[in-house]
Amino acid sequence: MTVDQKTLWNKINSFQLDDPESSFTFSHRLARENGWTRSYSEKVIEEYKKFIFLCCISETSVTPSDQVDQVWHLHLTYTRSYWVDLCRNTLSKEIHHNPTKGGNSEGEKFDNLYTETLLLYKKMFKKEPPVNIWPDNEERFSDIHFQRINTKRNWVLRKPNFKGKNTTIFLLLFSSFFFIQSHSDGGTIIEVLIAILFMGFLFIRNGGNGGGCSTSGCGGDSGHSGCGGDSGCGGCGGD
Repeated sequence: MTVDQKTLWNKINSFQLDDPESSFTFSHRLARENGWTRSYSEKVIEEYKKFIFLCCISETSVTPSDQVDQVWHLHLTYTRSYWVDLCRNTLSKEIHHNPTKGGNSEGEKFDNLYTETLLLYKKMFKKEPPVNIWPDNEERFSDIHFQRINTKRNWVLRKPNFKGKNTTIFLLLFSSFFFIQSHSDGGTIIEVLIAILFMGFLFIRNGGNGGGCSTSGCGGDSGHSGCGGDSGCGGCGGD
């Protein structure tokens, strides 16, 4: 880092998101809304600060991981902290968050931007980004199908981690067997239910991995896509 970059980084690194007078702090809220531990939330906040630094010093666009993006989304709701304390008083720059345009070309662009962001991270901080916060590109741009759910009213069950065409074929044959058997000999209610459950599982599994979800980055045309995608910083040129 140059002298100016080190000065900027020290200012960003010292920036406090938690209000010591608040009984429900920023990091508490971040942990609760994402189902994270407090320790993990604090680590992601540290990476968010690094991302903001990269936004400021990069000559091109940069794109965050989804975890870092969640900190950014929440910080934007603390409007005075974000726009006044961080952007105006700390950075002397406005870091904007705008929607992606969507489409395959956008997806390819932001995949490349994410790669460049990881390279810039290594260059500036002289170490690898933590993989549990900055995953590889494949995971970064596929594991993004999120919805806001009221956990007080709903149970959330984790799907089995089935992958590959062979697994899909096996499940299809298995469910078809029960379905055919239930029709051929009258079947039991249990057999019919098993067939329906497996058919439903295949439908959800294949539908859940549908394409069309493009991502976004830090060049002014970035933001949260309509299918649970990602965001980045834009407008890093200051005001």
